[in-house]
Amino acid sequence: MTKEQAEKLTEWMGRSPYAVANGIEAVDVTEGGSVVRMTLRPEHKNIWGIPHGAMVFAIADTACGVAADSVHPDAHVVTAGSNLNFLYASPEAESLRAVGRVIRSGRTLVIVQTDVWDDQEHHLATGQFTMHVAGV
Repeated sequence: MTKEQAEKLTEWMGRSPYAVANGIEAVDVTEGGSVVRMTLRPEHKNIWGIPHGAMVFAIADTACGVAADSVHPDAHVVTAGSNLNFLYASPEAESLRAVGRVIRSGRTLVIVQTDVWDDQEHHLATGQFTMHVAGV
């Protein structure tokens, strides 16, 4: 992956309506990997004051999508399937960080491992996403 491709993916994240609306941003993109983060707002938490599972899933999915895009930078990559295990509920969390790591990349499918942490370094979730390479 070239520096220009990494910059293109980071810029693309800045134009994604869903990512922008939820404050999700790419902070590092390498070939086969990504780190994304978000600052939690009150609407990102559930009634008990912990990050809503949907937000934990959203940042994990985003990290996996960016990682898959990094090995197929000229294609449209979409989520085909996922498995996310929630490990910890963090009422003190102010931000989330997700890492995506490609563990297998083929012509039409990319398998990505992900982990999500809060700003206190609590490991909130781990999982695996199957991403479909839909073409350009």
